[in-house]
Amino acid sequence: MALEALHKQVLPFLLRRLKEDVLNDLPPKIIQDYYCELSDLQKYLYDDFAKSKGGISATGMVKATENDASETGQRHVFQSLQYLRKLCNHPALVLKDNKDAIDAAFSRLPGTKGNACLSDIQHAPKLQALRFNTSTFCVLVPDKAVL
Repeated sequence: MALEALHKQVLPFLLRRLKEDVLNDLPPKIIQDYYCELSDLQKYLYDDFAKSKGGISATGMVKATENDASETGQRHVFQSLQYLRKLCNHPALVLKDNKDAIDAAFSRLPGTKGNACLSDIQHAPKLQALRFNTSTFCVLVPDKAVL
């Protein structure tokens, strides 16, 4: 009873607008998928994670039935997915400022002795694809870039 009365009083002040109601001339959203290979550094970090205790337990949780999955196990799977998402975006997101981890990762890669730089774009093919995509489809207007 009290909840219904409160709902009637608050309802006129709620803004519930749909995109169709607000802006009819907005063009439809275009989604394009671009596939790119992982860099050697990303492949190494991915394989390292897959062999780690966290990767093995996450794989086990995914294979488990819903009845067997606990809340902490589900949280662990989401943390693992978050790690992999960051890794695919750029390896610097998972290595952060850990100098030992960066050196260990580069020491395992062929041809990166001495000249390894984590901020190099070659370690993030997703950024290379994004750079290519924006340079291909971007129209330059003075002081602006219009996609």
